[in-house]
Amino acid sequence: MNKTKCNLCGSSYYKVVYDIKAKKPDTQAQVQYKITGDKSDLNNLKVVRCLKCGLVYASVHDSHKEILSKYCSMEDPLYIAEEKGRRAAARLLLNKLIRFRRKGRILDVGCAAGFLLDEAKKLGWEVSGVELSSWAVKYAKQEFGLNVFEGGLKDAGFAYNYFDAVVMTDVIEHLPDPRMVLEEARRILKTDGILCISTPDIESLLSKILGAKWWGIQQSHLFYFSRKTINRMLDAAGFKVIKYSPYARVFSSQYLASRLSGYNSFVSGLFGLFAKYIFPKDSLLKINFYDQVVVFAKKKRSLSFIHTDEIHPVERNHNRKMKTIVVLPAYNAAKTLPMTIKDIPKDLVDDIILVDDASKDDTVKVAKQLGIKVFMHRKNMGYGANQKTCYSKALEAGAEIIVMVHPDYQYDPTIIPKLIEPIQKGEADAVFGSRMIKGGALEGGMPLWKHNVNILLTALENVVLGTYLTEYHSGFRAYSSKYLRQVNFMRNSDNFVFDNEIIVQGALNYLKIEEVPIKTRYFDEASSIKLIPSIIYGVGILKTLLKYLLHKHNIIRFKQFE
Repeated sequence: MNKTKCNLCGSSYYKVVYDIKAKKPDTQAQVQYKITGDKSDLNNLKVVRCLKCGLVYASVHDSHKEILSKYCSMEDPLYIAEEKGRRAAARLLLNKLIRFRRKGRILDVGCAAGFLLDEAKKLGWEVSGVELSSWAVKYAKQEFGLNVFEGGLKDAGFAYNYFDAVVMTDVIEHLPDPRMVLEEARRILKTDGILCISTPDIESLLSKILGAKWWGIQQSHLFYFSRKTINRMLDAAGFKVIKYSPYARVFSSQYLASRLSGYNSFVSGLFGLFAKYIFPKDSLLKINFYDQVVVFAKKKRSLSFIHTDEIHPVERNHNRKMKTIVVLPAYNAAKTLPMTIKDIPKDLVDDIILVDDASKDDTVKVAKQLGIKVFMHRKNMGYGANQKTCYSKALEAGAEIIVMVHPDYQYDPTIIPKLIEPIQKGEADAVFGSRMIKGGALEGGMPLWKHNVNILLTALENVVLGTYLTEYHSGFRAYSSKYLRQVNFMRNSDNFVFDNEIIVQGALNYLKIEEVPIKTRYFDEASSIKLIPSIIYGVGILKTLLKYLLHKHNIIRFKQFE
């Protein structure tokens, strides 16, 4: 048996919370870990609270080697029998996760038979798992064809900055060294990745009422976290908590009745009788005792972790050419289109798509003469509707980077290499050309009133969204295919406010936007929003920000932002 120090602060000073003696002296070695472990296997368990930091943990337990052996040999058919409920609970958790990240690469640490991963795959995630149990790994691979590594997280050797999300459901309390595993999770998470942890809450009301009889006190649980101590552990490992959430379990009525028998046979029998006549045979019960907490966290950006982060630079894409398509949302651009096409760097661009919004001039004729792909709206549908067609057609063509350039020659297409470079390097999901950096707007002839209004609206949007952009209103942008697939841009406005709505969607999905300085040209033939449409546009921005606040705080949910 091992006597351990506090994993969080290293202190050896503690006070005993529970001291559970062996019922039979010779049973300790016979105890086997199970996912559905019950109270009958408690033997010689001393649960203590660190006097320095407050972390609750099992002071005496098996050696790391013995724990590893028990998990590797673990089999639990009862867990498989509850597949329907486990999947329902997994979907509830994934629905919480997609509020932060909708898709990408997800890793489930301690994935068991792979129910959560299989549900995530159905939602479009690229899934991977890590699991110690040979039995569970075999099941996940054979039944669902999942990519699951058999072993510990560190042994898997995942690449630095690789995953968009790492999930640890009912895992951290089992780990001999949770801080080390969290540090490894930080290493493999992307800069804007999300860590999701679910663990029993030792400070919950139910835990305090039941004491040592609480279900969370188990032989296989080495640590017992509260919101305060999980926050401290995450902080020490380089994470910042962004949200706490209660956790709902989903069980069949028969399974719940069997679990209650460990507490009170009379209550279990009464519930079983009640369930037999009230609930259908295969019914599921969603239960939340508020004694388990879900924590969402992201990488902390602080001086103490800069050195660690710089040892493992972000993976680059310098040597891989990403398919780049330029899209031109056009309306009456016949005069300026040839100059725009001429300045597009053909060595970096794989294709050019023009979408004509029922122009009254020869825009379509000129575009076809220039040899570019043309799609036409039969009637004028608006600037936002034009962009929807542009992005849809580019994605259909397999674009990895989509660059929007106005064909009125107001923006300089020769800047495209600088615009797409951060996406090629994996440093951004979108890049905007900013007219406000280095005074490019006024130098290019932007009217002073537009310049000042631009600054005021941008400042307001930065405050509300918590961003740091210098401009929200540029029409020269590059998006990664990831960005456009992750946001629901088809639900946005058909008008000019589309440009702001797609930024709000990116902010809600924690997508990273960078900026590069550009200059603009203001001349008579260039398109420009007049005063009244500008006022309508400004009101649309305020409305969008209000919708964002209502959606973010769950007052009113908008499908546009889901």
